[in-house]
Amino acid sequence: MNLKEKLAIKAKPVNKALEKYLKIREPKKLYEASAHIPLAGGKRLRPVMAMITCDMVGGNSEEAIPFAAALETIHNFTLVHDDVMDDDDLRHGVDACHTIYGLSTAILAGDTLFAYAFEMITDCNINDKIKADLVKNIAYVVRKIAEGQQMDINFEEEETVDPELYLEMIRLKTSILFGSAAYGGALIGGKEIEEANELRQMAIWVGLGFQIWDDYLDATAPAEVLGKPSGSDIRQGKRTLLVIEALNRTNEEERKELIRILDDNNNADSDIKRAVEIMSNCGALENCREQALGYLNGAKKTIGKYPKNDARTLLEELLEYMVTRGH
Repeated sequence: MNLKEKLAIKAKPVNKALEKYLKIREPKKLYEASAHIPLAGGKRLRPVMAMITCDMVGGNSEEAIPFAAALETIHNFTLVHDDVMDDDDLRHGVDACHTIYGLSTAILAGDTLFAYAFEMITDCNINDKIKADLVKNIAYVVRKIAEGQQMDINFEEEETVDPELYLEMIRLKTSILFGSAAYGGALIGGKEIEEANELRQMAIWVGLGFQIWDDYLDATAPAEVLGKPSGSDIRQGKRTLLVIEALNRTNEEERKELIRILDDNNNADSDIKRAVEIMSNCGALENCREQALGYLNGAKKTIGKYPKNDARTLLEELLEYMVTRGH
């Protein structure tokens, strides 16, 4: 059985929970819009990470299903709003929520998914102290995601960005939700705060690797692999780690050319191809690849402390996939 099949089995109860929670109610348009992206598929990486972590530490992952479903609705709430902000037309290979239901309903759909997450956490069959901790943690994480998103928006107005600031932005925007998954899975699995925090840091590392790899894939993978148009970060002028590294490494002539492409709202495909070529020639692509793999190795060391069992093996495979997928 390959990893995709194993993850699909692990995600099955989460999918059932999502279908149960996201049933169509009145007003129909709102709930159809809310269910559109979550029920269109997706890899369910965050809920699966929560459940596998719970199993690895000796817990029963069935108890983590409502929390896992909550993570997925939080993730999808951010996707729906991201697509509005970025004006992306595709998500998971299907039409983005706002392209079907309109901007106003898409914003409300995102808000609805956000609210659902807290309902789901309160349905966990765990003690009230852990439940309160998880509710507080998710609220904190959503606020931090908003900070990361604002940093990302601010970066679009800058010619270049400090690499450390960029890494902080992706830690907030992407990594801490993975951290929440491992943290919650460990707490539900019966572990104390200190150990849960170690596993949270593990997941934050792999989340950083995941996002750096995502930026790398955006520049190098075709649209059918990404499920969205390739080079969309370049088209939007985003200062990803790839771009930052390229601007720091390339010669003055190519630097000016890259900035011109990034700042042009009407780039042709040939411009995107040229930007990727500049990133490759100066070593930025390879540097980002190495950084992503470095974070992966840090995460692997943390879970290497746990007894070798099926859950740990599956988590190792998941981490490997997250930071090497698509290539």
